[in-house]
Amino acid sequence: MCEGKGMLANRENFGHIVECGCGSIHVTIGPVSVALDSQALRTLHEMIGQAIEHQDTSAEESAHRHPLLMHSSHLAVKKVMRLKH
Repeated sequence: MCEGKGMLANRENFGHIVECGCGSIHVTIGPVSVALDSQALRTLHEMIGQAIEHQDTSAEESAHRHPLLMHSSHLAVKKVMRLKH
């Protein structure tokens, strides 16, 4: 890494983002460091935002799914299976 221009962000025990004198931006999370240009940093930001939105949407959809049997549990399903056989 070249001489740093300034700290852009820092999260203790997680990582930091430093603007470098060469114009690149170094994103460090734990032991992993990636050098990005300004546009790549913005693209990474958009991609992470999209992943968070997708995860939130998936969580909401799974919470609204109806179970196979009303008020069913795995024990109730086993009971029904035994009665059929």
